[in-house]
Amino acid sequence: MPACTLTELGEQLVQLSQSHAQIEAIKRFSESLAKTILRIAVFNAPGALVRTPIRPQEAQALGFDEPDDDFALLQGDVVSTESAFYLGERVTGSPKYIVLNSSCDLVPNRRQCSALLRVKEIHQSEKDVGAKLNLLLRFKGTHSMYLPALTVDSGDVVCNGVEFDGICQIRSGDLLLAKRIASLSLVGWRIFGSFSQMVIARSNPREGKMRSAIDNLPGTPEPERLSRP
Repeated sequence: MPACTLTELGEQLVQLSQSHAQIEAIKRFSESLAKTILRIAVFNAPGALVRTPIRPQEAQALGFDEPDDDFALLQGDVVSTESAFYLGERVTGSPKYIVLNSSCDLVPNRRQCSALLRVKEIHQSEKDVGAKLNLLLRFKGTHSMYLPALTVDSGDVVCNGVEFDGICQIRSGDLLLAKRIASLSLVGWRIFGSFSQMVIARSNPREGKMRSAIDNLPGTPEPERLSRP
């Protein structure tokens, strides 16, 4: 049964451990909104998927004062920087990214490098813009995730898409200097986590069977008998 509200969807995603089940729940929720205009109204509502950047002072005021709560960035933050590299080349032109690393890895001096995903603008003037918008709003493809237009976007930007096809790299020290544009809401963060798990770390049941069959071939050493380095 599809969730009736974004809040219910977020609760469903917590309970569903398998990434494919989470993605299906997201799709069912979107399909339950019968028209594109309804999907836009829900996902573009203030604070629905994105919000103003979450500040450490806000968290500390609510009692989150552990060492890991002293953050400069959070997973899923939308940032702008010209210090990131894609396929070995520095990307210029004020590109936008979403932070892929877990928040605990973004604590200063914890990691040397960080991972970013590109945020691609969809413009009103583009060919087949309606079809692109509809595809993103229905979460049909796992290669891209819908985000509404952001406060820094020009007036002809219809929406944004988080590109999961290709990971950018940046020195963590440089990332901490990036301009923060927005943070994901709780539900937005859970949807982003579902996509990240599905695209980057999902487990293919058939591959599991294949690996098991290979491990059980005659002559294959049992795991506990494998030599240690």
